[in-house]
Amino acid sequence: MPKESQDASKREYASVEEAPYPESGPGSVANFGSRLLAFLVDAVLADVIGIIVNNGYHTSDRQNLSVYLAFLLLEIVFVTLAGQTPGMRVAGIAVVREDGRGRPKLQWVLLRTLLLAVVAPALVIDTHGRAMHDRAAGTVMLRT
Repeated sequence: MPKESQDASKREYASVEEAPYPESGPGSVANFGSRLLAFLVDAVLADVIGIIVNNGYHTSDRQNLSVYLAFLLLEIVFVTLAGQTPGMRVAGIAVVREDGRGRPKLQWVLLRTLLLAVVAPALVIDTHGRAMHDRAAGTVMLRT
């Protein structure tokens, strides 16, 4: 292989391994603690919505389903319109397009939320701290 091809190959491989985001501070990938705080705030908000929709708290499948759907709806609406849910705002994080061009489009928010609904992808992260559902949707959760 010519030297030029080897050098180009090494550069291409190196760029894949480099973290494209700062290690810390604004613009860095959100850590587990920030994500957990955002989830807890959004979960409480979804629970309040479920209580309102069901005229009080009930231990039933309907209550569980309404809270689950409220959580997913919060995710879709707020990430599409503002780039962050209320919980993400409290935690100081936001969802942006991987290429850095602002908020993700609706179809990518829907894909991200569908994968998030499965739960497992949110627990699987890569070496840069990005969760599987973010990678699949071409998004990243960053500190603001």
